Amino acid sequence: MFRKVAFQLAGSLLLLAVPALSQEFSADLVRQKPQNTAGTKLSVSGDKVRFEVAGQQKDASYAIINVAQRSSTMVLPSTQSYVISPPGHLASSIPLFHIDDPENACKAWEKAMQNPGTCKKVGDDTLNGRPTVKYTGAMENGDTGTAWIDKKLNFAIKWEGEKTVAELQNIQEGPQDANLFEVPKDYQKMDTMAAHKSAKKKMTRPLPPCSRRFRISS
Repeated sequence: MFRKVAFQLAGSLLLLAVPALSQEFSADLVRQKPQNTAGTKLSVSGDKVRFEVAGQQKDASYAIINVAQRSSTMVLPSTQSYVISPPGHLASSIPLFHIDDPENACKAWEKAMQNPGTCKKVGDDTLNGRPTVKYTGAMENGDTGTAWIDKKLNFAIKWEGEKTVAELQNIQEGPQDANLFEVPKDYQKMDTMAAHKSAKKKMTRPLPPCSRRFRISS
């Protein structure tokens, strides 16, 4: 079940516009909508972003996003394995694109979302004491959203969409450990289809007798 949630964090919940320059920092991804969503710790280095649910055990799964290739890698320390999504197939309902210039981000937004003519620059704004540029635009699915792009990080530090509201807090600028963005060499690569079938099998596995005994009838 966690693998499914982690892939969603790496894709559908991803709100970040990764910098073209090698800006490095860490932050807490806090989501106000939908509510009761687990907090996420992220680290950023150039084109790579690492996501992990806050407060996990040491051997818990995590995701590494390669923004340039629009792909994600799910790393599973408990089984010493990993799964890579095909390049160009990273689904996202929130902005995921390079930003060379925070003052002129519409071209990059529209190219990534394949919705030309939908982005609009609102203007300068300040968010949690950091100077940003505010934009509105359409996503790939046609939903509208608003993004605040940090002028120093070249990174969207807040996103408001029809179904998602999230922002980065506790931003700590500085070099990140390169090992955070690499899969351990002794881990085994899993076939994407096999991993999907395995996860599906676990989710549909019959409950043990003691569990069925207490199941409430509909």
